[in-house]
Amino acid sequence: MVHQGQIWATAQQVDFLIDLVTQVPSLRVVNFHGDSLLTPREEQVVALVAEGLPNRQIAHELGLSEHTVKKYMFRIFDKLGISTRVELVLYAVSHGEHRPAEWIPGNA
Repeated sequence: MVHQGQIWATAQQVDFLIDLVTQVPSLRVVNFHGDSLLTPREEQVVALVAEGLPNRQIAHELGLSEHTVKKYMFRIFDKLGISTRVELVLYAVSHGEHRPAEWIPGNA
């Protein structure tokens, strides 16, 4: 099968991949007192950005306006000292821990 271009994986490897796909990154950014810098809603926005969703889809998923999502993004950028979505995703990947998704995707 591998010779035909198919991928071979053990059941354990497939289970591992499924676990990774069903989880989203979660940022836990704290100051020196241990207080969280991002609100739970901002953490949800970051998780959806890390999943590759544009602002319009994030707004749909969270039941917000696109304008509100943009405001969240500006606040997140300001709090983390970053300026682009790419930087945000890289930050989330390098500083995040994984947890199960906390929302159910809307009907697209």
